[in-house]
Amino acid sequence: MSITSTFTLPLGLDDASLQQFAGGLTEQQLLWLSGYFYGRSAGAAAGAVALPATAVAAAPAADTARLTILFGSQTGNSKKAAGLVAEAARQRGLAVAVRDMNDYPTKELKNEQQLLVVVSTQGEGDPPIAAEELHQFLLSNRAPKLPNLRYAVLALGDKSYLQFCQTGFEFDQRLAELGGKRLLERVDCDVEFEAETRRWAGQVLALVAQPAPATAPVATAQPFVQVNQLVAAGEAEVEEKVEYTSHNPFAAELLEKIQLNGRGSTKETYHLEFSLAGSGIAYEAGDALMVQPVNQEALVQEVIQAARLNATAPVKLNDTEFDLHTALAEKLELSVLTRDVLERYAAVAPQHPKLRDILTNKAQLPDYLYGRDVADLLTEFPVELSGQQLAAVLRPLPARAYSIASSLLAHPEEVHLTVGAVRYETNGRRKHGACSAYQADALTIGDTARVWIDRNEYFKLPQDAATDIILVGAGTGVAPFRAFVEERAETGAAGRNWLVFGNPHFTTDFLYQTEWQQHLKKGTLDRLDVAFSRDQQQKVYIQHRLLEQSARLYHQLENGAYFYVCGDKNRMAADVRQALLTIIQQESGKDADYAADYIKQLRKQRRYLEDVY
Repeated sequence: MSITSTFTLPLGLDDASLQQFAGGLTEQQLLWLSGYFYGRSAGAAAGAVALPATAVAAAPAADTARLTILFGSQTGNSKKAAGLVAEAARQRGLAVAVRDMNDYPTKELKNEQQLLVVVSTQGEGDPPIAAEELHQFLLSNRAPKLPNLRYAVLALGDKSYLQFCQTGFEFDQRLAELGGKRLLERVDCDVEFEAETRRWAGQVLALVAQPAPATAPVATAQPFVQVNQLVAAGEAEVEEKVEYTSHNPFAAELLEKIQLNGRGSTKETYHLEFSLAGSGIAYEAGDALMVQPVNQEALVQEVIQAARLNATAPVKLNDTEFDLHTALAEKLELSVLTRDVLERYAAVAPQHPKLRDILTNKAQLPDYLYGRDVADLLTEFPVELSGQQLAAVLRPLPARAYSIASSLLAHPEEVHLTVGAVRYETNGRRKHGACSAYQADALTIGDTARVWIDRNEYFKLPQDAATDIILVGAGTGVAPFRAFVEERAETGAAGRNWLVFGNPHFTTDFLYQTEWQQHLKKGTLDRLDVAFSRDQQQKVYIQHRLLEQSARLYHQLENGAYFYVCGDKNRMAADVRQALLTIIQQESGKDADYAADYIKQLRKQRRYLEDVY
């Protein structure tokens, strides 16, 4: 639970009133206030109006005392983790500067003496866009020697990918190669990173050398206490606000569920509307909703039978006891196999040397894992295990993130999703996506789902409402663009909205067709281009529509438009990027290097934004 305090310090406050005011504050609040007012006074002296929201203010300190925290984030998780570390540093009295890799001049690296790197990995081993330039510089022969650097790396990732935390590994290894001395061994965090981040922060900050002088308090970028307004006579009004997370999800009632595809479609897409009434949950267009699934009963039974175990066998998870059936249904991942699960299973199944062969063959491993689930593994490589041993092999059942398809301004106390049900057959069995099938099959109107918001700080509308936006998405990738257009319609944004949407068939797969037509009629959608790939002999995709509008697209980019892409990373997003390279070359009359640098600058300016998966 987080606490938001609202209080005001009136002018002319005397000592008695100040003591009365301060007496009701926690140590954390007092520490933050000291940093806040120090930063305000420093800003006033420099002619500044206020501290930047993302800055960390500190009095000048000797280089030996300064600690830099560099974060490289795609959706905001690394930034959040860096904020947790910065808060812990501040509480220890350390002078700390928090820097976004996207804005960090590479020439400054040689001057760092104490550096904490917090960086995520995108997909199969790619650095986040914000970290690309620094990552490339660091791995090049232009990187400086760093014999005076003491550093540590916190890597964020997802164990469902083979190249888990690869970017953090590369930063850590390269800093060592350049002469840096590790303060602490790298820590790799899975999807749930907050508890591990706090543990890492405590360990590494204990090793950081010199604290800041007592006269140099620090104001962190994301304080736990916010000073919003003054309260008369030094009284403090404390408002408690529940924070919904994976450990404390909100039970959101399903209000509506509509299948969006027409009869005969090869796709199965649902529009779901959940109630947030009474939660106080707020989100922005571009954020994601985390949904905690429950495994399908058929899969749970297949796993129990393949393991030859009793469904009522006791299993302890994090000091809480469950029966095996409950643990498999609600707590453990069954529908996806990952490398770490295979490694743990191989350790308890030495009678199957083929497992070790699969793990050591990097070319074979992805093919083996693809499409297999836990029941496949237990059937193919049977072994005698207790329920507790099986639970120890499996990974926790993670929530899945879905791009929010609604604006809170248009739908107060509601959140909408666009969910494509994942169904396929492999290894002789029907398979289902854990969370998409949970929402498609298990949830009915009136049921509740466990949800919370996942902030995506780098997939947001432009701050200037007069800026044009170009929205490119296929299939369920249209979800955040529904939210964007709704938001701009509600706020009366002057910028033009251009949507490019693709799916197989016009008659069955034109998601939200009526809504888009209404937006066109009202002028809240300036242009709509569609690509229905299977409606003609030669397939037409969204990149083809972009190429057809080459001059228009380039003109809008030249005039400051933001370009958004949402959908499949490996095919659609890659094809769109290639089309954009072609357009820039064609319209600028310049070469491929110019086009590549053009896109690089769009990314750095955060005008080319992707929400891809």
